[in-house]
Amino acid sequence: MIIARAARPVLARGAIRNTRLAHGHPENTVYNMPFDYRNPKTFAVKVVAYCGLGFAIPFIAAGYQLSKSKGADS
Repeated sequence: MIIARAARPVLARGAIRNTRLAHGHPENTVYNMPFDYRNPKTFAVKVVAYCGLGFAIPFIAAGYQLSKSKGADS
């Protein structure tokens, strides 16, 4: 009960609310990406190419290793 009475003036002044708002970043209100992109279609093509190449590398490496082993037998 005593703690509740002591907290009332602090809450009435709004000190907690003001300090919470002071830690915001008002310059980052629109852009959710950590980098700037101008053309979303170009960005989408680049992301798909980057992810597609990353997914394809193990299959390309496996195919290369299998082709090397086929050449050693002949």
